[in-house]
Amino acid sequence: MTERSLEGRVAIITGGAGAIGRATAARLARAGAKVAVADIRGDAAAHAAEKLTAEGLIAKAFAVDLAEESQIVRLAQDVVGAFGRIDILHNNAAAGGGVLDADKTLLELTAETWDKAFAVNVRGPMLLAKAVVPHMLAQGGGVIINTSTGASEMPAEDARIAYGSSKAALNTLTRYIAAQYGPKNIRCNAVLPGVVMTKGMEKLFGQAALDVMNARSMLRRGCTPDDIAAMVHFLVSDDAQQITGELFRVNAGRA
Repeated sequence: MTERSLEGRVAIITGGAGAIGRATAARLARAGAKVAVADIRGDAAAHAAEKLTAEGLIAKAFAVDLAEESQIVRLAQDVVGAFGRIDILHNNAAAGGGVLDADKTLLELTAETWDKAFAVNVRGPMLLAKAVVPHMLAQGGGVIINTSTGASEMPAEDARIAYGSSKAALNTLTRYIAAQYGPKNIRCNAVLPGVVMTKGMEKLFGQAALDVMNARSMLRRGCTPDDIAAMVHFLVSDDAQQITGELFRVNAGRA
């Protein structure tokens, strides 16, 4: 067994084909978990799962649109059908580039963009938690980790109002799940990344803007997907069995 072993456990990771999702899937699989790589991009999810199985790890891809409740319910059913149980849910998917590109200031914001952000960033995680909690209750417990953002606590002056607001709602959802199901041995926490250095972030903000953001952090650098994966691994492990209802900032000490 590896350090912080997850042998015998089954994990769902949404947004599993993205940078953070891939890093988390790999980290949990290498710790012994069977991993369900879930993403709206089915081909990309399959590629991510194939890379893990090539290492001799156990992973399976699932295509899911978190804006569609029927697909969310089916995902939980399909994962149980494939692996027999669900121990870990990492609600990591977020509204994509099209929504972020349109998500600007209050006066520029449309109701459509607002609704799309909340549908994927809050409604989706709520519905998926609702779908997996009965399975966790039946087996005696489980862990849910939500990927939020530092923007939920530090609003920007000129952009991302729907994104930040929806993730702030996700923070509150995290605490409610923890409060309601803690007595049943289900823990729920959130990870709040700061600037995560990925190709997607560079495309969204530009390298010059990222350099400015990183300069504002205490460590003078951005985070990596592996940094987020390490925190998720800790929080789903038995080492964190007394931790629930908390928000964990992984942001290089960004002020």
